[in-house]
Amino acid sequence: MNVTLKLPDELCREARHRAVDESKSLSAWVTDLVARAVGPTASPAPATLLSALGDASLADGELDLPDRRTQPNRPVKFP
Repeated sequence: MNVTLKLPDELCREARHRAVDESKSLSAWVTDLVARAVGPTASPAPATLLSALGDASLADGELDLPDRRTQPNRPVKFP
């Protein structure tokens, strides 16, 4: 979503400098500030298995993964 902000010139210059110091665009820098001010939001489900592996909430789950050498055609079922 596009939003127009009116900032005093000096404040805008300082914000741009800080954004550049963090190797970000002014838009990305302001987005980060607003996200921190609003607080954490619900994160979406992991898009990939690799993402899910880093999710501590899955640590207690069990996966029954077959040994493909002895059961090559057994389907894998996830909870």
